Amino acid sequence: MATDRINDLRAFKGFIEDRLALADDVPTLEEALLDWELENQGDAELRETLEAIREGLTDAEAGRLAPARDGINEFRRKHGSSSLPLNMKSN
Repeated sequence: MATDRINDLRAFKGFIEDRLALADDVPTLEEALLDWELENQGDAELRETLEAIREGLTDAEAGRLAPARDGINEFRRKHGSSSLPLNMKSN
């Protein structure tokens, strides 16, 4: 795929028209833009993305994950944030 395609407005228009014609539900703008970026990734970017996903899955399987709020609160404590700690309800 040509690297200039991601910045080609006509190619994007065709992509959106195809996506709308095939979709049972209309994607949000954010979803459509993400799909466009993914479809137009170069081989190196695609490999990096897949490796990051694999690493995340390995961490999840090994139980090396923590709630985001814990990391945010730790960051705030470490860097002396004047904000109160983040209090998020867990579902």
